[in-house]
Amino acid sequence: MKSRSAILTALILLVSMFALVFSAQAQEGDELVISPQPCAEPGTLTMWVWDENWATIIGNSIELWKAEYCPGAEVDLQVQPWGQYWDLLTTNAAGGELPDVFNMSQDRFRFYAENGVLLDLQPYFDQYGVDTTLWGTGLVDPYRWGEAGDLYAAPVNWDTIAIFYNKEMFDAAGLEYPTADWTRDDFAAAARALTDPENDVYGAAVYAEYQAGYPNWIAATGVTPVVDADRTMCTLTEPGSLEALNFLKGLYDEGVMPSVSIMGGTSADDAFNFWASGKVAMITGGSWKLSQAVDEVTFDWDVVQLPKHPETGRSRSIVHAVGYVASARTENPDLAANLILFLASDVGQRFFAEGGNVAPANPSPALQQLWVDSFGDTGKNIQAFVDATQDSQGVTVFGEIWDAINSEIVVNIFDLDIPVEDAVAQACAVVEEYLVD
Repeated sequence: MKSRSAILTALILLVSMFALVFSAQAQEGDELVISPQPCAEPGTLTMWVWDENWATIIGNSIELWKAEYCPGAEVDLQVQPWGQYWDLLTTNAAGGELPDVFNMSQDRFRFYAENGVLLDLQPYFDQYGVDTTLWGTGLVDPYRWGEAGDLYAAPVNWDTIAIFYNKEMFDAAGLEYPTADWTRDDFAAAARALTDPENDVYGAAVYAEYQAGYPNWIAATGVTPVVDADRTMCTLTEPGSLEALNFLKGLYDEGVMPSVSIMGGTSADDAFNFWASGKVAMITGGSWKLSQAVDEVTFDWDVVQLPKHPETGRSRSIVHAVGYVASARTENPDLAANLILFLASDVGQRFFAEGGNVAPANPSPALQQLWVDSFGDTGKNIQAFVDATQDSQGVTVFGEIWDAINSEIVVNIFDLDIPVEDAVAQACAVVEEYLVD
């Protein structure tokens, strides 16, 4: 059995070789989008994540940072399981004892920003020459705070939404497969043609839950779904929201889409399982379902970007990006910011790109292609999820309103048959209790 020091030496050699290979590739024409920088002075940091698999990937990235960019630095990387992660963070935030660096979720960000416990990373991005607009509005705007819109997080990953469709059902109905140029009207026509009441088969199920469902259709109208970017108003009563919801309600009333009761629930998993069982031709689903679809779905299928709105011409996916943030009370703010820069850089993000399943937030086309290629030769249009990041809508909702906008409004409209106008009024009554004054 090898000694611990021998294993560490081998690991450092490995990551050093990786750095040299990556640098050589960059010199051959792949210009770095976000370049890592050497730290000014090493030190010790603590870091929390909630996912074991992510911890392995991030841990490998940190070893490269220590070997090549910050020799002598130490990072105590800890996994706090999801079930207790946020309770621990909330408690520690109140006591001022947060880890130096930790993962953040867009829907949880507001609490920590309001309480002033996060380090403003904007000065460091400026110092390092990072153009934060490169990430795209959907990935980073939910992590901006204050009058100047400073960025408090570097995105780790992205999840976007596309249409999963059953190619065999399209073939049986004599329909051409959808393309990235299809419109909402094309989608509706296909959904109607694919509906088979005699066999209890539906054309579509595209309303379930917040990220994978109805808000994508609202976003295409140009309205920020549910709450505005400043979290000051409920947008469900805006004309664009009402138009999108009534469009979906119309298809439901026609019998083109199943009720929540028939589908088995309001979650994206419920919609996916209903689709995988062959009961519906098209669903909206997240990039996180790709591996499951590749491994488990037995019929011929593919994915395509969401249809474009007939007037705005936009196809807009709800995107969620986990972020790297730092404590405002860290004793090593420069070091924490340097580590975050590295983890978000082309070099640091390559570990995610090659790991598959988790799409790297770094916008380098080479890294995005690595992620697509990590699935192997599937023959599926995985690029559709990458393309969906280009004009995406970030998550602006937050925990206190989650049930009202994630499940209750869905049940009210698509199961209890409550008119859209009444359902949004009910949801907004809850939302408005928690908005920023």
